[in-house]
Amino acid sequence: MNTLTKENKEEVTGKVAEKVEKTPVKVYSPNVDVLETEAELLFRVEMPGVDQSSVEISIEKDQLILEGKFVTQVESRGQVRLAEYREGNYFRKFTIGKAIHSDKATAKMKNGILELTIPKMEPKKTKIEIQK
Repeated sequence: MNTLTKENKEEVTGKVAEKVEKTPVKVYSPNVDVLETEAELLFRVEMPGVDQSSVEISIEKDQLILEGKFVTQVESRGQVRLAEYREGNYFRKFTIGKAIHSDKATAKMKNGILELTIPKMEPKKTKIEIQK
């Protein structure tokens, strides 16, 4: 009988992990409504099945990036005969400009809808004197 040495076990485990990492993950583009007022931008993003702990929101320069991970739950009540929900990631990217207060943005999630509110900066008013 062939037993695995510690080195062989690590090699086999590494190959299995490598194979799992290479498995393609479906990327979904969520539906988004963007509303703009004089004071703020409001994003409503559909992410059904996504737990709020797996949502990532980032603003880099003038890019807003919204990401969420959807993981299907293992069904223990019977044998699965049809499964149309698949694991995957939600991803959207927007160019929003630089006239916002990204540090004052707020987000909340309820019933699979992410609401992100980003306050806008008031435009600077500068009076320029004409030189004589």
